[in-house]
Parts: sequence; structure tokens; C-alpha cells
Amino acid sequence: MINAKTFINELNKVGIEFYTGVPDSLMSEFSKSLHFDFDDKNHIIATNEGSALAMCMGYNLATNKIPLIYMQNSGLGNFVNPYTSLLHKDIYNIPFILLVGWRGEPGLQDEPQHIFQGKITLDLLKLLDIDYIIIDNNTDLEIITEKVRESINSHYPLALVVRKNTFEKDERVFENNNSLPKRSEALKKILDLFNEETLYISTTGKLSRELYEIRKNSDQTPNDLYVVGGMGHASSIAYGINQNLNENKVVCLDGDGSLLMHMGSLGIIGQSNMKNFIHVIFNNSSHESVGGQPNIYDQIDSNGLAKSLGYKSVLIVKNYEEFDHINIENFDGPTFIEVKVQNSSDKNLLRPDKTPEENKRNFMEKINNDPTNY
Repeated sequence: MINAKTFINELNKVGIEFYTGVPDSLMSEFSKSLHFDFDDKNHIIATNEGSALAMCMGYNLATNKIPLIYMQNSGLGNFVNPYTSLLHKDIYNIPFILLVGWRGEPGLQDEPQHIFQGKITLDLLKLLDIDYIIIDNNTDLEIITEKVRESINSHYPLALVVRKNTFEKDERVFENNNSLPKRSEALKKILDLFNEETLYISTTGKLSRELYEIRKNSDQTPNDLYVVGGMGHASSIAYGINQNLNENKVVCLDGDGSLLMHMGSLGIIGQSNMKNFIHVIFNNSSHESVGGQPNIYDQIDSNGLAKSLGYKSVLIVKNYEEFDHINIENFDGPTFIEVKVQNSSDKNLLRPDKTPEENKRNFMEKINNDPTNY
């Protein structure tokens, strides 16, 4: 296996000094090493992959040096627009190194949301005119650094496609505030606030798995849509549902990292004046589902932002007792509830036993919509 610290040191030797991107579970050790072993000013955890690539362009223009951007392959969707309209060789011709985790690699078991992206990853890189090499736990570092050096000299981008179990395990953990509620327990408190007709749209990652586990271990009849992919888009999906089913309360169960990724949706929701829209953000100030890497959520006034964008009710919950003081009858318009939670979760969380297609059908039937009628 490749030691992440050694890997970064070797990249530094050939001229890679700036790193930015969105964390990925296949490369959590890489993120940990950047955080614990190197200068923070040379590493920025971006809110989304497109923003990270734009930072890389600015860095290159200012320094004439080559940056490295990292992401899960699902992030290539956010990456494509700035790359094809700005950084491609036919436009500004900005070089960079791309480190991309290969979720859904053909032949390996993975979650449904990764299968199609995994199948097209290499072809997509070819289509984008990005040369690539696949690296795994047997790849010689000298081969990697030589390819990176060739990319730097040619002034063209190079992708390092990272297979599962490429990096050595790193047992270091990020800071966690154990005095805060556990997310799974806070989620139960939120569910208890609403009646059985309420619809729940839950964001990608462990939050949806916790919601599924709560349902599985109880006799509750769920009205849940698990947004297993498309990080950052759960609130817009919830908006589209609520806009057309305004007799139901719609609760978007969101995460801080998801909210940061596509924050512009808050303005649309806030200005909608939808009385039955409740936006719950479970804030652990981290990308907990992929390793616990910190984000900037606690450095912004999210409640002030929500108010300025039009949310009619804005609440913050810091302990279990404060749930008892929430009165949903007072909500009159889009509501924003921030729940501060620990940066941790059960290591043995259940995964949904239904396919996304089955989840869709069940959800549509709950709202009396025939999923076969189109």
C-alpha cells in the first residue's frame, strides 16, 4: 500500500505544492495526511469540485505552478463545466493533476449510486482529453512521480485514478465534540415532531442510512426518499416536491457539507414562501460520511444567511432538551432548523435493502402517484 505522507512528499519534490478538493472515502488517508502533516495554507477543502478547479486556475495564473485537485469520481459532474469552458487546452490551457477516487469500479461491489459513474469514469476522462493512470496498492511511487513530471513538462493535465485500498490505513481521527447530541438520536427527535403524513427527503451519506435504520428498527411506516447521490441537491428535490404537494409537510434532512456544496438553492427556497417546507441541517462541521474532514460551516453565520434569504423561521438546536421547545405550529413559511451534532456515527450502520428504483416507487405510491403512469 502507498503511505499517504510519503506520496505527498514525493509530489512536493516534483513541484506540486497546492492541494484542493472535496474529500472521498477511498482517499481519506490522503486527506488526513494533508490535514495533520502539512501546512494548512497549501490545502483548501473546497465546497464543491467546480470551485476547487476554479481555485486551481487562479493558483496557476498567480504562481505558474501546477496544483492538484482531488475528488470522488462522482464529483466529475461538478468539475466538467469549468474544465470544458475554462481550463481545457483549447481555451486557457491550465494544467493540473487530478486525483480521483474510483467508486463503482466495474467488477467490484459498490453502492447503486456509484455503479454508472464507475462504469464511465475512464471513458469520461478520455472524452475530456485528460490522460490518466490507474494506481493501486502495488503501484510504484516512482512510476507515479515520473508521470506527474511528464504532465508538468507537457503542460497538460493528468488524472491519477485511485482504486480501493490504495493507501495505508491512518488511525488518526479528527476532532469531535462529544458533548453535542449524536446525529442518530437527534434525527429521532426531529421525526417525533411531525405526523405520519410528513414526507422526508434525506441527503446522501450516513444520514440516509441512519434514517433507514431507525425505520427498520421500528414499526414506523416511512414516507422517505433517500437521495443516495447528487450531494447538495436534496433541498432542491424537496423544493420540487413541496411546490407540487403543498398539503403535505416536506422535511429536507440535510447535512452541512451538502448545504455548502450548492448553497444557491437556499435563495430559491427562502423566496418561495412555502408554508410546509422544513429544512433541517445536521451540522457536525465535517464530511463525516467520508472520513470526518473539517469544513467551514461553523465559520459562517448560517442562521443569519437563512434569514436574509427569506426563511421565515430560523432555529438552532444544541442539546436534546431544546427539541422540547420546538412548536411546529409556529412555522409560517420556509423553516430552517440547524441541529448541532457530533462528528461520529455507528460503524455498523445498515444500508437500505431496496434499490433506488424501489425507493422511488414506494415514495410515489405513498403520495398517491402512480410511478408507472408515464
